[in-house]
Amino acid sequence: MLQHEIHCDVSFKVGKEEKLVRAHKYVLASRSPVFDALLYGDLAESNEIKIPDIEPSAFNVLLRFLYCGDIDLNQDTVIGALYAADKYDVEELMKASKSYLDQNITYETVCTILENAKLFNFENLTEKCMNFIVENCNSVLQSPSALGLMKETLSEIVSSKYLNMEELEMYHFLISWAENQCEKKGLTKSDENIRNEIGDTLYQVRFQSMNLETFVKDVCRREILTPDEMINLQQIIVGNLHKGNTKFNLGERKYKTFTFLRCSDQRDGWDYKGTEDSIEFTVNRDVKLHGFMMWGGKSVPYTYTVERKLFENSNDVADVPSQPIEITNSSDIQFVVKLRKPVLLYPSKRYRVWVRLQGPRSWTGQTYKQSVNERGVQLYFYTHGGQNNGTSDTGGQFPGFILSL
Repeated sequence: MLQHEIHCDVSFKVGKEEKLVRAHKYVLASRSPVFDALLYGDLAESNEIKIPDIEPSAFNVLLRFLYCGDIDLNQDTVIGALYAADKYDVEELMKASKSYLDQNITYETVCTILENAKLFNFENLTEKCMNFIVENCNSVLQSPSALGLMKETLSEIVSSKYLNMEELEMYHFLISWAENQCEKKGLTKSDENIRNEIGDTLYQVRFQSMNLETFVKDVCRREILTPDEMINLQQIIVGNLHKGNTKFNLGERKYKTFTFLRCSDQRDGWDYKGTEDSIEFTVNRDVKLHGFMMWGGKSVPYTYTVERKLFENSNDVADVPSQPIEITNSSDIQFVVKLRKPVLLYPSKRYRVWVRLQGPRSWTGQTYKQSVNERGVQLYFYTHGGQNNGTSDTGGQFPGFILSL
């Protein structure tokens, strides 16, 4: 009846183009209390009703559900269908639209889903989107949809203490976002207008985590910050200003780390004699390496002197001077070796990590995995062809790696 418009008794002009859509009052009123009041109530409208705020494709999803119970959602219609379901109080379609969004969070969609989750007060979906953005911030903010974030939402993201993104990259994203806002408003993309668009959200960038050279070369070359703010931050970076004398958020970002175990079962016998234990590995997506695990001594307490380095295609990208690690807990058959600061790893690179330890004979492992997959991250391990002290893709040291998304 709907498809062939048989015995239709109500017409709608839908969307900005006022597409004519015919339907049946009784069917709509029986499935929606809002349509019931609209079509049969004391203030019932005429037989031609304008609905400019819903696009025809979304209105069609609503009608198909009201007539047949069909739920035909896709990325192009789900937001409009959610809005239509909310407007006409169609609870089951609301639930179906929310479920669709919940199951289709990606780098490209999460910003749009978040904005709508906040609009419709879907608290669980809002939290899920925020967690996804925090864990995948680099990839999410490279999506074109991120430039359309509302300022309130943007500020909430930048304010998060769990944000796995370099502060300089966040600063440059804010500039790109503000330039997009200027373009929408027909404003010139001057530093003054960009700052006005960013506003106080700029105070949530942890500029103090940058070194002075980076701050001066990459931040101070533009007049996004005022001269007083530049001086203020330079003094903080070099440690010449009390941290209470600033508007900027000086809280340290925290990372939600997790451990990849390529082996958890220990067995006797490994010797550390100052020889390099080394292994190569690749990742399938952008992740940050915080450190790795090593097998500890067979008796407690034990102390190891540790030196470690990380190479990217033979280029040294992270090292820490020799230092002692002392373990006193009898249950610690492994210990964590942390990098000085997290290192961003890329899927197009091959990395090699080596550790030189001196100390007592340790445990080692058995039944090693040559690849580990968790949370969408996959590590592949390879035996290093040079000095490795017997560590390989199937044995030796490095039972675990500490990563964050």
